[in-house]
Amino acid sequence: MPKRICSCAAFTALLACSSSGALKGAAAGSGSPGSGATGAASGTSQAATGSCVPTVPNVAWTSPYAAWSRGVPKDPSFFPIAVWLQGSWHATELHDLGINIYVGNNAGTDALAASDLAILKGLGMYAIIGQDTVGLANIDDPTIVAWWMDPDEPDNAQPAAAGGYGPPVDPATLVTKYAAYTKADPTRPVFLGLGQGVAYDAWEGRGSNAPPESGYPAATDIVAFDIYPYNNCGGDANEQATCGQFWLNAFGIDRLHQWSTRGQAAWTDFETTVIAAGTTSGPTPAQTRSEVWLSLIHSANGIIYFIDTWNPAFREDGIFANPAMVDGVTALNKQIVALAPELNSASLPNLVSVASSNPAAPIDTMTKAQGPSLTVFAAISRTGTAMGTFTIAGLSGSGSATVVGENRTVSIAAGVFTDAFAANDVHIYQVDLSTIACN
Repeated sequence: MPKRICSCAAFTALLACSSSGALKGAAAGSGSPGSGATGAASGTSQAATGSCVPTVPNVAWTSPYAAWSRGVPKDPSFFPIAVWLQGSWHATELHDLGINIYVGNNAGTDALAASDLAILKGLGMYAIIGQDTVGLANIDDPTIVAWWMDPDEPDNAQPAAAGGYGPPVDPATLVTKYAAYTKADPTRPVFLGLGQGVAYDAWEGRGSNAPPESGYPAATDIVAFDIYPYNNCGGDANEQATCGQFWLNAFGIDRLHQWSTRGQAAWTDFETTVIAAGTTSGPTPAQTRSEVWLSLIHSANGIIYFIDTWNPAFREDGIFANPAMVDGVTALNKQIVALAPELNSASLPNLVSVASSNPAAPIDTMTKAQGPSLTVFAAISRTGTAMGTFTIAGLSGSGSATVVGENRTVSIAAGVFTDAFAANDVHIYQVDLSTIACN
């Protein structure tokens, strides 16, 4: 989503607070409202296979989209993987990239007409568009799974009619608009996209005397935000304060869940290109992957890719100028789809703990269970490298963990395993408790 520029406050306190462990503390997916986890341990458990194997609680999970009959699919095998503001002429290549939802069309450009919706439907894709004449005329089309609320990034300073910028849109104005949207169609959720002020308190683009960011989630059912830390390396001094701080997407997801008033779904946007003109700053495929998985570990309910570029010239589908990024994002999306049932299940925050050998580079985790199989998602959450030591509570036996997508295993001894994390590393472990040997 585009960036706008206005005045700033200190970022140092946020950086110090988050690097001290505040981000890591929320990483376990502990049933925050937007995570989809509801209820507590039911008193029953997944089948234990021996005296050395922990009892894994059954924890209820409800889709964050359960309230809407024509909203985002509630199938546990579906995870929202979206793209921002693309034309239908890119639909086939975006489908092949792993995209399943178009977001933001009818935001002033690239409006989707009924014929465009038909193209998406034919590919098994969906759309989040505005309640304009096109959207409302196609209100019965199941391709539309949410309503996009304008304007984009209302929390940023807004262009003034006389030139320059005025204040952000007041959250109360958007709450009123939300009521009108839901009255026009109560069968779908409303989507609202915010700016980088969600994760960066000193962002100059908010202007002066801006209302608190925490007021905006009340105006929506799916709340998203964007911040592009690697592109910010090529920005002005205010943006450069967040250069390479790849944990900010996850931090913003934590905040959106904390600010939710009724369990809203929380999504975030990811950089894949060199966005701004006049810079060569942008992410590598490994950096984009780490941003995505770290946000999912922090219970993101959906992801959005920003794929435009203005350097060396504007290209709407700029990601396709970078074959390495295309390959990386395609593989990443295939992995997310394969693990959707796990992502769409309750997290077990106290079952697996991790200690990092490098205090400056903590490792964040999220643990899920499908029957006797545990899936442990782990990502290094600061710049640096580390050795992670994982402990599965209540497991005293030995065995191995499969490292998903890496064609290797790690040994488990007395419930403990270790693994190395390079810069931006993400590892996903699966442990079949039925294969654990009791000593």
